[in-house]
Amino acid sequence: MKAPATCSSATRPRRNRDGDRGAITVTVMFLLIITLMGAGLVVDGGRVMAARRHAFNTAEAAARAGVATATPMSGFEPSRARAAAFDYAIRSGVAPADVVVTVTATTVEVTITERRRTVFLILGGVETVTVKVTGIARLAYST
Repeated sequence: MKAPATCSSATRPRRNRDGDRGAITVTVMFLLIITLMGAGLVVDGGRVMAARRHAFNTAEAAARAGVATATPMSGFEPSRARAAAFDYAIRSGVAPADVVVTVTATTVEVTITERRRTVFLILGGVETVTVKVTGIARLAYST
């Protein structure tokens, strides 16, 4: 019986791997780009959602504050309602230039524009995201 032939490293045929050089670098760069894009969606998307939630809550509350100035005895004064809604929005941290209050005979409408700086989207040229939200409150007397 003959012993199986073994191949030492000196006699083993050498494979040509020059065609694979740099393939891992391309793969790692591709994965890095995908990871950064995913992080951008998560982080900046979360910032947009937080801005929208803050703007909506503030607009709704400011509109309710404007309507709350009316009483059955004194009635509804649009100038007082406008001032109350505007003051509420300002006290909530919204810049005066970003608040628009519209008052009709029975409603107070507050529109708030909120801007947030981006974290990852700035790499794509988007420095700021803007959210514009409107909150409406209707006048209703309860008896």
